[in-house]
Amino acid sequence: MKLLFATTNPGKFREAADAVKERGLQLEQANIEIEEPKLLELEKTAERKAQLAFNALGRPVVVEDTGVFFDEYPLFPGTYSKFAVKTLGIPALLKLLEGGKRGARFATIAAYCDGKTTNTFEGEARGTILETPEGKSRPGLAYDSVFKCDGGGKTFAQMTVKEKNEHSHRTKAFRKLAKWLARKEA
Repeated sequence: MKLLFATTNPGKFREAADAVKERGLQLEQANIEIEEPKLLELEKTAERKAQLAFNALGRPVVVEDTGVFFDEYPLFPGTYSKFAVKTLGIPALLKLLEGGKRGARFATIAAYCDGKTTNTFEGEARGTILETPEGKSRPGLAYDSVFKCDGGGKTFAQMTVKEKNEHSHRTKAFRKLAKWLARKEA
């Protein structure tokens, strides 16, 4: 089975494609920009993006929205993670955590829309935001060099693709999506 994944981020596409191939699902990248709704809730943001993507493409599609959430600031950067990196940069974000809690969670919502309904699937990874980057983040995955995953012993940037997929929030969300689609198609 093939499914469109609307994203302009090649790193996110590769990770999601790897996550679903074991279930026989093949993702095809729809390299289109989808308006980023300005909502605080990750699930609502992903649902809206999925509906916009379906309207643009006219066929079933999946999108994802990911946020990193600092324990020190529970809703931040959250759905504004990309914006925070673009406007403040990683060094300024790390400075915000000086002397505070360094725990964090990455969360991804994969949202599937077929034009009638929208279904969402969540994946989460807990970890720590380091004081200084370790490893080199892949393009479009700026937080990977400062997020050390619980149980992984390394930052996402230091992990191989296979290692990251064992712990990744995105992998968890897309595996849930693939399992649901397999049951739906059966």
